[in-house]
Amino acid sequence: MNKSGPQTDQHSFSDVDANFHLLAFPARLLVWTSDAAGLCDFVSPSWTDFTGRDRSQELGLGWLDRVHPEDREVLVRGVDEARGSREPFQLLYRYLREDGVFRWFVNQGMPRSTPQGDFAGYLGLCFDVSAYQGGEAELEQSARLMISLLKQTRLIAVVLDAHGHVQFSNGGLSRLLKRSGVELVGCKLFERHLAAGNRDLLELLYPESTQNAHFPAEFESELLASDDQSHHVSWHAVVLREGAGRVKCTVLIGEDVTDLHREETHAALCARAFEATDHAMVVTGMDGAIISVNTAFTRLTGYSRDEALGNNPRMLKSGRHEQAFYEHMWATLLASDHWHGDVWDRRKDGSIYPKYLSISAIRNPSGQLTHYVGIFYDNSERRTVEERLDRLAHFDALTGMPNRCLLLDRLDQAIERAIRLGSKVALLYLDLDHFKQVNDTLGHGAGDELLKGAALRMRANVRAVDTVARLGGDEFVVLVPDIAQIEDVAIVARKLLEALTPTYELEGRAVVSTPSIGISIYPDDSRDMDELLKHADTAMYQVKQSGRSNYRFFNGASPPQ
Repeated sequence: MNKSGPQTDQHSFSDVDANFHLLAFPARLLVWTSDAAGLCDFVSPSWTDFTGRDRSQELGLGWLDRVHPEDREVLVRGVDEARGSREPFQLLYRYLREDGVFRWFVNQGMPRSTPQGDFAGYLGLCFDVSAYQGGEAELEQSARLMISLLKQTRLIAVVLDAHGHVQFSNGGLSRLLKRSGVELVGCKLFERHLAAGNRDLLELLYPESTQNAHFPAEFESELLASDDQSHHVSWHAVVLREGAGRVKCTVLIGEDVTDLHREETHAALCARAFEATDHAMVVTGMDGAIISVNTAFTRLTGYSRDEALGNNPRMLKSGRHEQAFYEHMWATLLASDHWHGDVWDRRKDGSIYPKYLSISAIRNPSGQLTHYVGIFYDNSERRTVEERLDRLAHFDALTGMPNRCLLLDRLDQAIERAIRLGSKVALLYLDLDHFKQVNDTLGHGAGDELLKGAALRMRANVRAVDTVARLGGDEFVVLVPDIAQIEDVAIVARKLLEALTPTYELEGRAVVSTPSIGISIYPDDSRDMDELLKHADTAMYQVKQSGRSNYRFFNGASPPQ
Protein backbone atom coordinates (compact mmCIF):
# COMPACT_ATOMS: atom_id res chain seq x y z
CA MET A 1 0.00 0.00 0.00
CA ASN A 2 1.24 3.50 -0.81
CA LYS A 3 1.86 5.31 2.49
CA SER A 4 1.37 8.89 1.21
CA GLY A 5 -1.03 10.98 3.30
CA PRO A 6 -3.80 11.74 0.72
CA GLN A 7 -3.97 8.18 -0.56
CA THR A 8 -4.10 6.76 2.96
CA ASP A 9 -7.00 9.06 3.85
CA GLN A 10 -8.78 8.20 0.60
CA HIS A 11 -8.45 4.48 1.29
CA SER A 12 -9.60 4.78 4.92
CA PHE A 13 -12.93 6.25 3.85
CA SER A 14 -13.57 3.97 0.86
CA ASP A 15 -16.82 2.06 0.49
CA VAL A 16 -15.02 -1.16 1.43
CA ASP A 17 -13.97 0.22 4.84
CA ALA A 18 -16.97 2.43 5.61
CA ASN A 19 -18.68 -0.03 7.93
CA PHE A 20 -15.38 -0.88 9.64
CA HIS A 21 -14.78 2.77 10.52
CA LEU A 22 -18.25 3.11 11.98
CA LEU A 23 -17.31 0.32 14.38
CA ALA A 24 -14.04 1.98 15.34
CA PHE A 25 -15.47 4.71 17.54
CA PRO A 26 -16.18 3.08 20.97
CA ALA A 27 -14.09 4.97 23.49
CA ARG A 28 -13.06 1.94 25.57
CA LEU A 29 -11.90 -0.09 22.56
CA LEU A 30 -8.83 0.89 20.52
CA VAL A 31 -8.73 -0.41 16.92
CA TRP A 32 -5.80 -0.49 14.49
CA THR A 33 -4.65 -2.10 11.26
CA SER A 34 -1.19 -2.75 9.86
CA ASP A 35 0.11 -3.67 6.42
CA ALA A 36 2.08 -6.76 5.42
CA ALA A 37 5.36 -5.06 6.39
CA GLY A 38 4.11 -4.51 9.95
CA LEU A 39 3.56 -0.74 9.64
CA CYS A 40 0.43 0.73 11.20
CA ASP A 41 -1.83 2.28 8.53
CA PHE A 42 -4.94 3.06 10.59
CA VAL A 43 -5.92 3.86 14.20
CA SER A 44 -9.45 4.54 15.46
CA PRO A 45 -10.52 7.93 16.87
CA SER A 46 -10.65 6.28 20.30
CA TRP A 47 -6.90 5.57 19.95
CA THR A 48 -5.96 9.24 19.42
CA ASP A 49 -8.37 10.27 22.19
CA PHE A 50 -6.52 7.86 24.50
CA THR A 51 -3.00 9.08 23.63
CA GLY A 52 -3.84 12.74 22.98
CA ARG A 53 -1.66 12.68 19.87
CA ASP A 54 -2.34 13.39 16.21
CA ARG A 55 -3.25 10.40 14.04
CA SER A 56 -0.17 10.88 11.86
CA GLN A 57 2.07 10.39 14.93
CA GLU A 58 0.64 6.91 15.51
CA LEU A 59 1.08 5.55 11.95
CA GLY A 60 4.04 3.47 10.78
CA LEU A 61 5.99 2.58 13.93
CA GLY A 62 5.00 5.79 15.73
CA TRP A 63 2.54 3.97 18.01
CA LEU A 64 5.47 2.24 19.72
CA ASP A 65 6.52 5.59 21.23
CA ARG A 66 3.83 5.20 23.89
CA VAL A 67 4.69 1.61 24.88
CA HIS A 68 6.38 1.28 28.29
CA PRO A 69 10.18 0.99 27.75
CA GLU A 70 10.31 -2.24 29.78
CA ASP A 71 7.65 -3.86 27.55
CA ARG A 72 8.73 -2.63 24.10
CA GLU A 73 11.31 -5.30 23.22
CA VAL A 74 9.03 -8.21 24.18
CA LEU A 75 6.09 -6.63 22.32
CA VAL A 76 8.02 -6.03 19.09
CA ARG A 77 9.44 -9.54 19.18
CA GLY A 78 5.98 -11.03 19.70
CA VAL A 79 4.45 -9.08 16.82
CA ASP A 80 7.34 -9.97 14.47
CA GLU A 81 7.11 -13.67 15.33
CA ALA A 82 3.37 -13.68 14.70
CA ARG A 83 3.78 -11.81 11.41
CA GLY A 84 6.47 -14.26 10.29
CA SER A 85 4.09 -17.20 10.79
CA ARG A 86 0.94 -15.30 9.72
CA GLU A 87 -0.68 -16.33 13.03
CA PRO A 88 -3.01 -14.42 15.35
CA PHE A 89 -1.42 -13.02 18.50
CA GLN A 90 -2.40 -11.75 21.94
CA LEU A 91 0.09 -9.64 23.88
CA LEU A 92 0.02 -7.86 27.26
CA TYR A 93 1.90 -4.57 27.76
CA ARG A 94 1.66 -1.10 29.29
CA TYR A 95 0.63 1.88 27.18
CA LEU A 96 0.86 5.61 28.04
CA ARG A 97 -2.43 7.48 28.34
CA GLU A 98 -2.87 11.17 27.50
CA ASP A 99 -2.76 12.15 31.22
CA GLY A 100 0.67 10.51 31.66
CA VAL A 101 -0.57 7.29 33.33
CA PHE A 102 0.48 3.88 32.00
CA ARG A 103 -2.42 1.47 31.52
CA TRP A 104 -2.23 -2.30 30.95
CA PHE A 105 -3.45 -3.37 27.49
CA VAL A 106 -4.24 -6.70 25.87
CA ASN A 107 -3.57 -6.35 22.13
CA GLN A 108 -5.25 -8.99 19.95
CA GLY A 109 -4.09 -9.12 16.33
CA MET A 110 -5.92 -11.08 13.63
CA PRO A 111 -4.44 -11.68 10.14
CA ARG A 112 -6.28 -10.10 7.20
CA SER A 113 -6.02 -11.07 3.54
CA THR A 114 -6.29 -9.48 0.12
CA PRO A 115 -9.14 -10.60 -2.22
CA GLN A 116 -6.57 -12.95 -3.78
CA GLY A 117 -5.88 -14.61 -0.43
CA ASP A 118 -2.45 -13.05 0.15
CA PHE A 119 -1.41 -11.85 3.62
CA ALA A 120 -2.28 -8.14 3.91
CA GLY A 121 -1.37 -7.41 7.52
CA TYR A 122 -3.35 -7.37 10.76
CA LEU A 123 -6.55 -6.03 12.24
CA GLY A 124 -6.07 -5.39 15.95
CA LEU A 125 -8.21 -4.67 19.01
CA CYS A 126 -6.79 -3.26 22.25
CA PHE A 127 -8.55 -3.67 25.60
CA ASP A 128 -7.67 -1.78 28.79
CA VAL A 129 -7.23 -4.51 31.45
CA SER A 130 -5.58 -2.36 34.12
CA ALA A 131 -8.33 -3.21 36.59
CA TYR A 132 -7.19 -6.83 36.64
CA GLN A 133 -3.46 -6.03 36.71
CA GLY A 134 -3.49 -3.44 39.49
CA GLY A 135 -6.08 -4.67 41.97
CA GLU A 136 -8.75 -2.20 40.81
CA ALA A 137 -11.18 -5.04 40.13
CA GLU A 138 -11.21 -5.94 43.83
CA LEU A 139 -11.76 -2.27 44.68
CA GLU A 140 -14.70 -2.11 42.25
CA GLN A 141 -16.17 -5.25 43.83
CA SER A 142 -15.86 -3.66 47.29
CA ALA A 143 -17.57 -0.51 45.96
CA ARG A 144 -20.48 -2.53 44.60
CA LEU A 145 -20.90 -4.29 47.95
CA MET A 146 -20.81 -0.90 49.70
CA ILE A 147 -23.56 0.52 47.47
CA SER A 148 -25.73 -2.53 48.24
CA LEU A 149 -25.13 -1.99 51.96
CA LEU A 150 -25.87 1.75 51.79
CA LYS A 151 -29.14 1.16 49.94
CA GLN A 152 -30.41 -0.95 52.84
CA THR A 153 -29.52 1.31 55.76
CA ARG A 154 -31.88 3.90 57.19
CA LEU A 155 -28.88 6.20 57.67
CA ILE A 156 -28.05 9.05 55.29
CA ALA A 157 -25.54 7.80 52.71
CA VAL A 158 -23.70 9.46 49.82
CA VAL A 159 -20.65 8.69 47.66
CA LEU A 160 -18.62 11.70 46.46
CA ASP A 161 -15.82 11.92 43.91
CA ALA A 162 -12.52 13.70 44.58
CA HIS A 163 -14.10 17.09 43.82
CA GLY A 164 -17.21 16.62 45.95
CA HIS A 165 -19.65 15.63 43.19
CA VAL A 166 -22.39 13.19 44.20
CA GLN A 167 -21.92 9.81 42.51
CA PHE A 168 -24.53 7.94 44.56
CA SER A 169 -27.00 8.80 47.32
CA ASN A 170 -29.66 6.82 49.11
CA GLY A 171 -33.19 7.76 50.10
CA GLY A 172 -32.02 9.19 53.41
CA LEU A 173 -30.20 12.08 51.73
CA SER A 174 -33.05 12.69 49.29
CA ARG A 175 -35.55 12.93 52.15
CA LEU A 176 -33.26 15.19 54.18
CA LEU A 177 -32.65 17.68 51.33
CA LYS A 178 -36.07 17.19 49.70
CA ARG A 179 -34.46 16.50 46.33
CA SER A 180 -34.71 13.44 44.12
CA GLY A 181 -31.76 11.12 43.60
CA VAL A 182 -31.58 12.19 39.95
CA GLU A 183 -31.28 15.85 40.96
CA LEU A 184 -28.48 15.06 43.41
CA VAL A 185 -26.27 13.08 41.01
CA GLY A 186 -23.40 15.25 39.78
CA CYS A 187 -24.03 18.18 42.12
CA LYS A 188 -21.38 19.35 44.60
CA LEU A 189 -23.15 18.42 47.83
CA PHE A 190 -21.41 20.74 50.29
CA GLU A 191 -20.87 23.62 47.87
CA ARG A 192 -24.59 23.67 47.07
CA HIS A 193 -26.20 22.82 50.41
CA LEU A 194 -23.97 24.12 53.22
CA ALA A 195 -25.67 26.79 55.33
CA ALA A 196 -24.15 30.26 55.22
CA GLY A 197 -22.78 29.99 58.76
CA ASN A 198 -21.04 26.71 57.94
CA ARG A 199 -19.26 27.71 54.70
CA ASP A 200 -15.79 27.53 56.29
CA LEU A 201 -16.25 23.75 56.33
CA LEU A 202 -16.11 23.74 52.52
CA GLU A 203 -12.54 25.08 52.55
CA LEU A 204 -11.57 22.43 55.08
CA LEU A 205 -13.03 19.57 53.03
CA TYR A 206 -12.20 20.77 49.50
CA PRO A 207 -9.41 23.36 49.42
CA GLU A 208 -9.06 24.62 45.84
CA SER A 209 -12.09 22.46 44.89
CA THR A 210 -10.14 19.20 45.44
CA GLN A 211 -10.59 16.85 48.40
CA ASN A 212 -8.26 17.49 51.32
CA ALA A 213 -5.51 14.86 51.53
CA HIS A 214 -6.32 14.65 55.26
CA PHE A 215 -10.10 14.43 54.89
CA PRO A 216 -11.62 14.23 58.40
CA ALA A 217 -12.94 10.82 59.41
CA GLU A 218 -15.75 12.47 61.40
CA PHE A 219 -17.31 15.92 61.19
CA GLU A 220 -20.61 17.77 61.44
CA SER A 221 -22.26 20.00 58.85
CA GLU A 222 -25.31 22.23 58.65
CA LEU A 223 -27.16 21.63 55.37
CA LEU A 224 -30.04 23.56 53.81
CA ALA A 225 -32.81 21.54 52.13
CA SER A 226 -34.57 22.73 48.98
CA ASP A 227 -37.22 24.42 51.21
CA ASP A 228 -34.43 26.26 53.13
CA GLN A 229 -34.94 24.14 56.24
CA SER A 230 -31.69 23.70 58.18
CA HIS A 231 -30.44 20.23 59.18
CA HIS A 232 -27.40 19.29 61.27
CA VAL A 233 -25.76 16.04 60.13
CA SER A 234 -23.01 14.08 61.89
CA TRP A 235 -20.86 12.36 59.22
CA HIS A 236 -18.42 9.42 59.17
CA ALA A 237 -16.12 9.21 56.12
CA VAL A 238 -14.45 6.23 54.42
CA VAL A 239 -11.95 7.25 51.69
CA LEU A 240 -11.33 4.75 48.85
CA ARG A 241 -8.09 5.09 46.91
CA GLU A 242 -6.85 3.84 43.56
CA GLY A 243 -3.68 1.77 43.19
CA ALA A 244 -1.46 4.87 43.00
CA GLY A 245 -2.97 6.25 46.19
CA ARG A 246 -5.17 8.89 44.52
CA VAL A 247 -8.67 9.41 45.90
CA LYS A 248 -11.21 7.35 43.94
CA CYS A 249 -14.27 8.30 45.96
CA THR A 250 -15.38 9.01 49.52
CA VAL A 251 -18.29 7.25 51.23
CA LEU A 252 -20.14 9.36 53.81
CA ILE A 253 -22.74 8.00 56.19
CA GLY A 254 -24.60 10.47 58.33
CA GLU A 255 -27.07 10.83 61.16
CA ASP A 256 -29.54 13.72 61.32
CA VAL A 257 -28.77 15.28 64.72
CA THR A 258 -30.91 18.38 64.18
CA ASP A 259 -33.29 17.41 66.98
CA LEU A 260 -30.30 16.73 69.23
CA HIS A 261 -29.01 20.26 68.65
CA ARG A 262 -32.40 21.72 69.44
CA GLU A 263 -32.64 19.62 72.59
CA GLU A 264 -29.26 20.87 73.75
CA THR A 265 -30.45 24.45 73.40
CA HIS A 266 -33.65 23.97 75.35
CA ALA A 267 -32.70 21.18 77.75
CA ALA A 268 -32.39 23.47 80.81
CA LEU A 269 -35.80 25.07 80.19
CA CYS A 270 -38.05 22.33 78.79
CA ALA A 271 -38.84 19.72 81.44
CA ARG A 272 -41.50 18.16 79.23
CA ALA A 273 -39.02 17.70 76.38
CA PHE A 274 -36.55 16.34 78.93
CA GLU A 275 -38.90 13.44 79.68
CA ALA A 276 -40.49 13.00 76.25
CA THR A 277 -37.37 12.70 74.12
CA ASP A 278 -36.06 9.30 73.01
CA HIS A 279 -32.54 10.51 73.73
CA ALA A 280 -31.09 9.76 77.15
CA MET A 281 -30.37 12.88 79.18
CA VAL A 282 -28.41 13.42 82.38
CA VAL A 283 -27.81 16.62 84.36
CA THR A 284 -24.91 16.98 86.82
CA GLY A 285 -23.85 19.66 89.24
CA MET A 286 -20.44 21.29 89.22
CA ASP A 287 -19.12 18.48 91.43
CA GLY A 288 -20.06 15.89 88.79
CA ALA A 289 -22.84 14.30 90.85
CA ILE A 290 -25.95 13.35 88.86
CA ILE A 291 -28.97 15.46 89.90
CA SER A 292 -31.44 14.43 87.18
CA VAL A 293 -31.98 11.77 84.49
CA ASN A 294 -34.88 11.14 82.15
CA THR A 295 -36.80 7.96 81.35
CA ALA A 296 -34.74 7.31 78.23
CA PHE A 297 -31.60 7.25 80.41
CA THR A 298 -32.97 4.50 82.65
CA ARG A 299 -34.20 2.53 79.63
CA LEU A 300 -30.83 2.69 77.82
CA THR A 301 -28.43 2.24 80.76
CA GLY A 302 -30.49 -0.12 82.94
CA TYR A 303 -29.97 2.09 86.00
CA SER A 304 -33.08 3.36 87.78
CA ARG A 305 -33.45 7.03 88.64
CA ASP A 306 -32.70 6.32 92.33
CA GLU A 307 -29.56 4.33 91.43
CA ALA A 308 -28.28 7.15 89.21
CA LEU A 309 -28.95 10.18 91.45
CA GLY A 310 -25.90 11.22 93.47
CA ASN A 311 -23.57 9.03 91.46
CA ASN A 312 -20.97 10.23 88.95
CA PRO A 313 -21.38 9.43 85.20
CA ARG A 314 -18.09 7.54 85.58
CA MET A 315 -20.24 4.58 86.60
CA LEU A 316 -21.02 4.17 82.86
CA LYS A 317 -17.36 3.95 81.76
CA SER A 318 -16.60 0.90 79.62
CA GLY A 319 -12.85 0.84 80.20
CA ARG A 320 -12.20 0.98 76.45
CA HIS A 321 -10.95 4.58 76.41
CA GLU A 322 -7.57 5.69 77.70
CA GLN A 323 -7.24 8.56 80.14
CA ALA A 324 -6.05 10.83 77.32
CA PHE A 325 -9.49 10.51 75.68
CA TYR A 326 -11.25 11.95 78.74
CA GLU A 327 -8.60 14.62 79.23
CA HIS A 328 -9.19 15.83 75.66
CA MET A 329 -12.98 15.71 76.21
CA TRP A 330 -12.79 17.93 79.29
CA ALA A 331 -10.27 20.31 77.74
CA THR A 332 -12.65 20.86 74.81
CA LEU A 333 -15.67 21.22 77.10
CA LEU A 334 -13.97 23.77 79.33
CA ALA A 335 -12.70 25.78 76.36
CA SER A 336 -15.94 25.88 74.32
CA ASP A 337 -18.74 24.83 76.71
CA HIS A 338 -19.48 21.91 74.40
CA TRP A 339 -18.18 18.48 73.38
CA HIS A 340 -19.65 15.76 71.19
CA GLY A 341 -18.44 12.45 69.82
CA ASP A 342 -18.69 8.67 69.95
CA VAL A 343 -18.13 6.92 73.29
CA TRP A 344 -18.14 3.28 74.40
CA ASP A 345 -20.15 2.87 77.63
CA ARG A 346 -21.27 0.03 79.89
CA ARG A 347 -24.85 -0.76 80.93
CA LYS A 348 -25.81 -1.96 84.39
CA ASP A 349 -25.86 -5.58 83.13
CA GLY A 350 -22.21 -5.23 82.04
CA SER A 351 -22.87 -5.12 78.29
CA ILE A 352 -20.79 -2.59 76.36
CA TYR A 353 -22.34 -0.49 73.59
CA PRO A 354 -21.41 2.52 71.42
CA LYS A 355 -23.25 5.79 71.89
CA TYR A 356 -23.21 9.29 70.46
CA LEU A 357 -22.74 11.75 73.34
CA SER A 358 -23.15 15.52 73.43
CA ILE A 359 -22.21 17.47 76.59
CA SER A 360 -23.08 21.13 77.10
CA ALA A 361 -22.18 23.53 79.90
CA ILE A 362 -25.12 25.46 81.37
CA ARG A 363 -24.52 29.01 82.61
CA ASN A 364 -26.77 31.35 84.56
CA PRO A 365 -27.66 34.86 83.32
CA SER A 366 -24.48 36.17 84.93
CA GLY A 367 -22.38 33.77 82.86
CA GLN A 368 -21.43 31.54 85.77
CA LEU A 369 -21.18 27.80 85.09
CA THR A 370 -23.88 25.94 87.05
CA HIS A 371 -24.54 22.55 85.45
CA TYR A 372 -23.57 20.09 82.74
CA VAL A 373 -26.13 18.41 80.50
CA GLY A 374 -25.34 15.20 78.63
CA ILE A 375 -27.53 13.87 75.82
CA PHE A 376 -26.82 10.51 74.22
CA TYR A 377 -28.27 7.60 72.27
CA ASP A 378 -27.25 4.11 71.19
CA ASN A 379 -25.62 4.27 67.74
CA SER A 380 -24.87 0.55 67.34
CA GLU A 381 -26.31 0.43 63.82
CA ARG A 382 -24.12 3.27 62.59
CA ARG A 383 -21.00 1.74 64.13
CA THR A 384 -21.85 -1.64 62.57
CA VAL A 385 -22.26 -0.06 59.14
CA GLU A 386 -19.03 1.94 59.60
CA GLU A 387 -17.09 -1.20 60.55
CA ARG A 388 -18.46 -3.09 57.54
CA LEU A 389 -17.60 -0.18 55.25
CA ASP A 390 -14.08 0.01 56.66
CA ARG A 391 -13.72 -3.73 56.12
CA LEU A 392 -14.89 -3.52 52.51
CA ALA A 393 -12.63 -0.53 51.84
CA HIS A 394 -9.43 -1.95 53.31
CA PHE A 395 -9.52 -5.75 53.09
CA ASP A 396 -9.54 -8.23 50.23
CA ALA A 397 -12.90 -10.00 49.99
CA LEU A 398 -11.43 -13.41 49.05
CA THR A 399 -8.54 -13.83 51.51
CA GLY A 400 -9.48 -11.33 54.24
CA MET A 401 -6.01 -9.81 53.93
CA PRO A 402 -5.28 -6.06 53.68
CA ASN A 403 -5.75 -4.70 50.15
CA ARG A 404 -3.67 -2.17 48.22
CA CYS A 405 -5.41 0.80 49.89
CA LEU A 406 -4.58 -0.39 53.44
CA LEU A 407 -1.06 -1.47 52.36
CA LEU A 408 -0.28 2.05 51.10
CA ASP A 409 -1.56 3.55 54.36
CA ARG A 410 0.58 1.22 56.49
CA LEU A 411 3.59 1.77 54.21
CA ASP A 412 3.23 5.52 54.69
CA GLN A 413 3.17 5.05 58.49
CA ALA A 414 6.15 2.66 58.36
CA ILE A 415 8.18 5.18 56.36
CA GLU A 416 7.38 7.98 58.83
CA ARG A 417 8.51 5.73 61.68
CA ALA A 418 11.68 4.78 59.78
CA ILE A 419 12.51 8.47 59.32
CA ARG A 420 12.15 9.07 63.07
CA LEU A 421 14.13 6.01 64.13
CA GLY A 422 16.66 5.88 61.30
CA SER A 423 15.58 2.35 60.38
CA LYS A 424 14.63 0.71 57.08
CA VAL A 425 11.45 -0.72 55.54
CA ALA A 426 11.28 -3.73 53.19
CA LEU A 427 8.68 -4.62 50.55
CA LEU A 428 8.55 -8.23 49.35
CA TYR A 429 6.53 -8.53 46.13
CA LEU A 430 5.29 -12.13 45.64
CA ASP A 431 3.79 -13.75 42.58
CA LEU A 432 2.60 -17.39 42.64
CA ASP A 433 4.29 -19.34 39.86
CA HIS A 434 2.03 -21.19 37.39
CA PHE A 435 -1.14 -19.79 39.01
CA LYS A 436 -2.77 -19.26 35.61
CA GLN A 437 -2.20 -22.94 34.81
CA VAL A 438 -4.08 -23.93 37.98
CA ASN A 439 -7.00 -21.67 37.01
CA ASP A 440 -7.07 -23.00 33.45
CA THR A 441 -6.85 -26.70 34.34
CA LEU A 442 -8.74 -26.97 37.64
CA GLY A 443 -11.01 -23.93 37.43
CA HIS A 444 -11.33 -20.62 39.26
CA GLY A 445 -12.69 -22.30 42.40
CA ALA A 446 -9.43 -24.19 42.80
CA GLY A 447 -7.50 -21.01 42.05
CA ASP A 448 -9.36 -19.20 44.84
CA GLU A 449 -8.57 -22.02 47.28
CA LEU A 450 -4.90 -21.79 46.29
CA LEU A 451 -4.89 -18.04 46.98
CA LYS A 452 -6.51 -18.51 50.40
CA GLY A 453 -4.11 -21.30 51.28
CA ALA A 454 -1.10 -19.22 50.27
CA ALA A 455 -2.41 -16.28 52.32
CA LEU A 456 -2.68 -18.45 55.45
CA ARG A 457 0.88 -19.74 55.00
CA MET A 458 2.25 -16.23 54.57
CA ARG A 459 0.45 -14.92 57.66
CA ALA A 460 1.85 -17.78 59.73
CA ASN A 461 5.44 -17.00 58.73
CA VAL A 462 5.73 -13.25 59.39
CA ARG A 463 5.74 -11.14 62.53
CA ALA A 464 2.61 -9.57 64.00
CA VAL A 465 3.91 -6.10 63.03
CA ASP A 466 4.35 -7.15 59.38
CA THR A 467 1.57 -6.69 56.83
CA VAL A 468 0.65 -9.29 54.21
CA ALA A 469 -1.52 -7.67 51.49
CA ARG A 470 -3.14 -9.00 48.34
CA LEU A 471 -2.90 -6.57 45.41
CA GLY A 472 -5.09 -8.61 43.08
CA GLY A 473 -4.84 -11.81 41.07
CA ASP A 474 -1.97 -13.89 42.44
CA GLU A 475 0.16 -10.93 43.52
CA PHE A 476 0.91 -10.28 47.21
CA VAL A 477 3.12 -7.82 49.07
CA VAL A 478 4.69 -8.33 52.50
CA LEU A 479 5.54 -5.08 54.30
CA VAL A 480 8.33 -5.53 56.86
CA PRO A 481 8.96 -2.39 58.98
CA ASP A 482 11.75 -1.59 61.46
CA ILE A 483 14.54 -3.37 59.57
CA ALA A 484 17.93 -3.20 61.27
CA GLN A 485 20.01 -5.10 58.67
CA ILE A 486 19.33 -6.39 55.17
CA GLU A 487 20.09 -10.01 56.10
CA ASP A 488 16.91 -9.96 58.23
CA VAL A 489 14.91 -9.40 55.03
CA ALA A 490 16.64 -12.32 53.32
CA ILE A 491 15.64 -14.52 56.27
CA VAL A 492 12.00 -13.48 55.82
CA ALA A 493 12.18 -14.22 52.08
CA ARG A 494 13.65 -17.69 52.70
CA LYS A 495 10.94 -18.47 55.28
CA LEU A 496 8.24 -17.50 52.77
CA LEU A 497 9.87 -19.62 50.05
CA GLU A 498 9.99 -22.58 52.41
CA ALA A 499 6.38 -22.09 53.54
CA LEU A 500 4.92 -21.69 50.03
CA THR A 501 6.86 -24.44 48.27
CA PRO A 502 5.03 -27.54 49.65
CA THR A 503 2.11 -28.86 47.58
CA TYR A 504 -1.52 -27.78 47.99
CA GLU A 505 -4.41 -30.26 47.89
CA LEU A 506 -6.90 -28.82 45.37
CA GLU A 507 -9.82 -30.69 43.84
CA GLY A 508 -8.26 -33.96 45.02
CA ARG A 509 -4.96 -33.19 43.29
CA ALA A 510 -1.55 -32.20 44.62
CA VAL A 511 -0.59 -28.82 43.15
CA VAL A 512 2.73 -26.97 43.39
CA SER A 513 2.79 -23.17 43.12
CA THR A 514 6.08 -21.76 44.37
CA PRO A 515 6.59 -18.00 44.82
CA SER A 516 8.83 -15.59 42.92
CA ILE A 517 9.83 -12.77 45.29
CA GLY A 518 11.21 -9.33 44.47
CA ILE A 519 12.49 -7.07 47.27
CA SER A 520 12.96 -3.30 47.55
CA ILE A 521 14.28 -1.40 50.57
CA TYR A 522 13.42 2.06 51.90
CA PRO A 523 15.35 4.34 51.72
CA ASP A 524 18.12 2.47 49.83
CA ASP A 525 16.12 1.89 46.63
CA SER A 526 13.77 4.89 46.78
CA ARG A 527 12.05 7.29 49.16
CA ASP A 528 8.83 7.26 47.11
CA MET A 529 6.12 4.66 47.90
CA ASP A 530 5.09 4.11 44.26
CA GLU A 531 8.71 3.71 43.21
CA LEU A 532 9.34 1.18 46.00
CA LEU A 533 6.42 -0.95 44.79
CA LYS A 534 7.60 -0.71 41.17
CA HIS A 535 11.16 -1.68 42.12
CA ALA A 536 9.96 -4.71 44.09
CA ASP A 537 7.75 -5.68 41.12
CA THR A 538 10.71 -5.33 38.75
CA ALA A 539 12.90 -7.54 40.95
CA MET A 540 10.12 -10.14 41.06
CA TYR A 541 9.94 -10.26 37.25
CA GLN A 542 13.71 -10.71 37.14
CA VAL A 543 13.28 -13.78 39.36
CA LYS A 544 10.64 -15.17 36.99
CA GLN A 545 12.89 -14.61 33.99
CA SER A 546 15.76 -16.41 35.70
CA GLY A 547 13.82 -19.55 36.58
CA ARG A 548 11.22 -18.68 39.26
CA SER A 549 10.93 -20.04 42.83
CA ASN A 550 13.51 -17.69 44.31
CA TYR A 551 13.99 -14.15 45.60
CA ARG A 552 16.04 -11.17 44.51
CA PHE A 553 16.76 -7.65 45.77
CA PHE A 554 16.14 -4.74 43.41
CA ASN A 555 19.72 -3.56 43.90
CA GLY A 556 20.89 -6.76 42.22
CA ALA A 557 21.66 -8.86 45.28
CA SER A 558 20.77 -12.51 44.75
CA PRO A 559 20.17 -15.23 47.33
CA PRO A 560 23.08 -17.49 48.25
CA GLN A 561 23.21 -20.66 46.18
